[in-house]
Amino acid sequence: MECTNTQLNMQTVIPCTLTQWLQVYNVRAVHLVAGFLGLSVNQSQECRSITLCTPCGAVVRTVSITPATKVAEICLDTEQLFLEGTYEIPLESTSLVWTHVIHGGQLTVMTSIFEGIVDTVLKGHTKRVSSVSWHPDGTKLASGSTDCTVRIWDMTLDSSECIAICRGHTDCVNTVQWNPSGTKLASGTDDRTIRIWDIVTWKCLRIPQDHTRFVLSIGWHPSGKWIASGSYDSYDKTIRIWELMAGGTKCLHVLKGHTDAIWSVHWNPSGTQLASGSWDKTIRIWDIDSLAGKCIHVLQGHTNSVLDVQWNPTGTLLASASLAHTIRIWDTTTWNCTTILKGHTSVVNSISWNYSGTRLASVSGKTVHVYNTDSWKCLHVLQCASTGYSVEWHPRGTYLASGLTDGQIQIWK
Repeated sequence: MECTNTQLNMQTVIPCTLTQWLQVYNVRAVHLVAGFLGLSVNQSQECRSITLCTPCGAVVRTVSITPATKVAEICLDTEQLFLEGTYEIPLESTSLVWTHVIHGGQLTVMTSIFEGIVDTVLKGHTKRVSSVSWHPDGTKLASGSTDCTVRIWDMTLDSSECIAICRGHTDCVNTVQWNPSGTKLASGTDDRTIRIWDIVTWKCLRIPQDHTRFVLSIGWHPSGKWIASGSYDSYDKTIRIWELMAGGTKCLHVLKGHTDAIWSVHWNPSGTQLASGSWDKTIRIWDIDSLAGKCIHVLQGHTNSVLDVQWNPTGTLLASASLAHTIRIWDTTTWNCTTILKGHTSVVNSISWNYSGTRLASVSGKTVHVYNTDSWKCLHVLQCASTGYSVEWHPRGTYLASGLTDGQIQIWK
């Protein structure tokens, strides 16, 4: 049965109305409870009502904010906010809305559509950029390179300049990743170590080092308490689970089963399972609930090595990239392969889901492909300046970073 316009309007109005009512209700409830307890409440925390409008003045929705409300909290994934009448520079996602609009005022909301054009090129690495990782708030980008360094880029500036270079690794940096809260950065390298970096001084805090050969992949647990790492060695084809403690790190588990190098490890969103992709052409799913470390599934089907595995944001799908030029999509309920993407003509080195799970990006050869995850239609084929090795979506899905073999990083929008 088709929905009428009235039904569609109600589907839009009711959630927005409920959202605003709950925001006001929650604030009043806090004041009421504080009153019963005899506590004072900072009145500056009261809500301020503002309106989001299109450039032509049509009301999109009305929202309630507090002095602590950030732009990202009132925007949808594809939206950007602008000051009224100023549409050149959007408000930063971390900016406080309270400082930009008075009670009853308005901001302009515009949809940001990924067009697949180069926005910025970051230069500084002298060799291949093996890994790129956006900070959770989208303001910084970390990159690891075979030049043995990790670079930190400030992405809030028009020039997107390098603000720090983390030195200490003595061999190629294969992987970098921020922890979920953005308070630490981890890197894994061919020098057999993982380094955890302080994000204020950019000095190394600790060095877990039980692997006997290259550390090819790392993955932070959603809680931020543990790190999984995958290694390559003719004897040590293992995954290790590390616990981060105040005084250092502790290896909790050594997961064995793969018969060759582990190129990628990735936790599911709930942190109960870990996926690993290997040079042995298989994907293993490990039950890490209570950190038991038991392999519960072995996914087979790839005809060559698996170089990357990534869960979608809801954990319902797993994507895997292969040396055989293909990407497979696995249903995590049945563990059946539901889709095989064959558009690439070279090794697929890296894949990344956007924040909402509606797009999947992949890099292979000198191209980046962007797929619609509903139809699995390829929406964009982006031409890189050199061979691409790593790719990752911005947390808000409006930008895409790709690391290249010539040391450059291309930022697409």
